[in-house]
Amino acid sequence: MERYKLIKELGDGTCGCVYKALNRDTNEIVAIKKMKRKFFFWEECVNLREVKSLCKLNHPNIVKLKEVVRENHELFFIFEYMEYNLYEIIRARQSPLPEADIRGLMSQVLQGLAYMHGNGYFHRDLKPENLLVTNDTIKIADFGLAREVSSKPPYTDYVSTRWYRAPEVLLQSSSYTPAIDMWAIGAILAELFTLFPIFPGESESDQLFKICCVLGTPDWTILPEGMNLPSINFSSSEVVPVNLLDIIPNASMEAIDLIIKLCSWDPRKRPTAEQALQHPFFHVGMWVPHPLVDPFVSNSDHNEGAKPKLELSLWDFGTESDDCFLGLTLAVKPSVPNLGMNFLNLDA
Repeated sequence: MERYKLIKELGDGTCGCVYKALNRDTNEIVAIKKMKRKFFFWEECVNLREVKSLCKLNHPNIVKLKEVVRENHELFFIFEYMEYNLYEIIRARQSPLPEADIRGLMSQVLQGLAYMHGNGYFHRDLKPENLLVTNDTIKIADFGLAREVSSKPPYTDYVSTRWYRAPEVLLQSSSYTPAIDMWAIGAILAELFTLFPIFPGESESDQLFKICCVLGTPDWTILPEGMNLPSINFSSSEVVPVNLLDIIPNASMEAIDLIIKLCSWDPRKRPTAEQALQHPFFHVGMWVPHPLVDPFVSNSDHNEGAKPKLELSLWDFGTESDDCFLGLTLAVKPSVPNLGMNFLNLDA
């Protein structure tokens, strides 16, 4: 780690600290995440959930882990440095983002998400803080809660930040699907128009209530099995859904329609990421391609699982050792796979 000069601390969390640093050899600015606990075995490091998932995913809109170093039983993740996260951009705005800008950002996120789902992972913690931006490029970051689609339930019910948590998770379904990511995308899309969360619940029960206030109460009897009916009494009568145009008056009809589809109570009715990309919202004077393929990556690279780059985040939702990750957000740029990606076990 002598190759790196720490510039400043960017954040401190339960599992680690994040620093802005300079690579002395290349003069490259990087982000370094130093884990707080000791790692006495290299196998512990390479089996961390963040590392395992990002080593298998290589896409221009997914952050990539640059280097993993274990030195003196301390573990460091080296990431390319990006300037902002989407939360910071939203909060800094004095006026709504132009819809064309929203379209460009969300199309990139959906392309990364389509690639991720297509390669067998779902994120489980999509929120503005975990979408990292430099110039016009946005990337999905923080894979500390990512799971393989093929993994067997039950899954933990405490995933994602509450405001972006799908109803099936709030209703403690233990067998949810990648559709929970699509719900979060709908909530983020709405927030990009309003600059405020559309479902700002103060507790899990209040979160359900806030959702009902916007979408109306669902027919609980037709929702998929495995959901626990809410133990709270919203009222004896059904809540009527609002007109989203009243809440998001600056959105086009196409945007409103996409938000409604993404934020469907029934996860089976939400579009997939690929289907969402073909929605009319993304076809305003332009053709939206299917999910991008990194031009630097060959098919063999994808099959072999190119080693990626990550971002940093800290929430400590899980109880397993590999659930440690930082809920701060840095970001990273895409790079040529297999060039400059190192796993260094200096304690070997």
